Formats: sequence, structure tokens, C-alpha cells
Amino acid sequence: MVRALRLTLRAPFASFRRPLDINYQRTFPLPPPTTIFGLIGAALGLSEHELWRPDGPASKLKIAVWSETQPGRGEDVWTLLKINKGKMQRSPYLREILFGVRYTVLIGEAEAALRKDASVSGSEEPSHSGILQQLAKAFDDPIYPLSLGREDELAEVEAVAFETVEAGEPRFHGTVLPFDVRKYHLRPMLAAGARLMPPIVEPVPLRFSVDPRGVRKSDRLRVMSFLAYGVMVEIPEASAWRCCGRNFAWLN
Repeated sequence: MVRALRLTLRAPFASFRRPLDINYQRTFPLPPPTTIFGLIGAALGLSEHELWRPDGPASKLKIAVWSETQPGRGEDVWTLLKINKGKMQRSPYLREILFGVRYTVLIGEAEAALRKDASVSGSEEPSHSGILQQLAKAFDDPIYPLSLGREDELAEVEAVAFETVEAGEPRFHGTVLPFDVRKYHLRPMLAAGARLMPPIVEPVPLRFSVDPRGVRKSDRLRVMSFLAYGVMVEIPEASAWRCCGRNFAWLN
């Protein structure tokens, strides 16, 4: 049994572009790991270099996320102006957006940090101190605006609380899993009127590396599965944790 920091976030609009999309930009249904770490960095007021350095927050924390509601979906159209041989050209592209989103983000200390805490305190169950306490204060009064996706898609923190995390059952919905579910035996738990959406499975970065010029590069790619909200899927071989009535898996 461990303790973790729970954030409840909501936003009128959000978009999490799938990495391989260009002209038609589809969205993940939930924020990927780098977006969550971006929220943490914004709350703490960290620069890109501070957030993604080898001993930064991304190396000290583990994260999980799930949806609290079924978001709406829509599209918006953008036009890029390009200059080709001295002439202006318009290049439209479509972007999927989610509206009315509400997510729970769970933040725990990475195993190495927990072991260090335990060795200092002499306890096998360290209290929620140190970086998690710092994060709780930061999300109550963030230094930079918090966004879900683009910089102008601001998010509101509804609640910040410490919760108990226990072993759970491998039954998931509306969450992100850190493996390819297509390689497992899935058992959808269907109910009358339920709509089963296929999971989105793609490699996504767990973090970024930042060069001296401030250019970010994807680092530590991992295949992840984004499960739709509403229909429970049982994956007998999967490890699961439970918090606030929801089963989940740590992403990193």
C-alpha cells in the first residue's frame, strides 16, 4: 500500500496530437506522459531544461491517468501560410479536438525515490513528503498556466488530495496502459447499449531530451494503449493498481 497525489482536472477543450499525424491531426483520448510532465513543470515553474534534465521530476515520479467522463469530439480547421518560390500558398489542415474533458492524474514517487525515503526514515511505508508535498502546494497555486495540449487550451484544477493506492483487478476503461493490448487476451465486459471503441496503440515518448539550443527530442519511446471510456476490458495477464474506485497501471 502506497500513497499518491491525486489531481482532478477539467478543461473546455483539449487536443493531444498523435505523433505521426500531419495534415489531419487526430487526438489521443487522454493526455500522454509528456503532457502530464509538462503540467508538473508548469505548476513548479520549471524551464524545459530543468524539467527534462536526468535528475529532474520526470526521473523521480511515476504517473497514471484516467478519464472521468466521455468527452465530446469535434474538428477545427487551420490554415498555414507557406512561401514557395516567392509566392504565398495556403495549406489547410484539420485537427481533432475534445471538449468537456475531465481527467484524474495520479502522481507517485518512483521506486528508487521510495527506497531512498525508506532508508532515511527507517520505515517501509514512507509518508507523502518531499516532492509530493511540493507538488500539492504547486497545483494549489501554479506558477505558470496549466494546459492540456496547446498552450491556449487551459485546464482548471478541481481537486488536489493524497490517496491510498492498493493492488487492483485487471479491469480497465478510459485509461492509458503501458503496453500493447493487442498482444494480450482481451475480454470486453459489454452491457446493453454500450459502444465498444478499439484501443489506440502507438509508441509515445516517456520524456524529452533538450539540447543546448532548447530543441526538444523524443526520448524513451514506449508502446502504450489508450482505452476508450465506458466499456470495461479485462486483461487477465496485466498488473493493476486501484485508487478511488478505478483500476489503473503506472505509465513509467
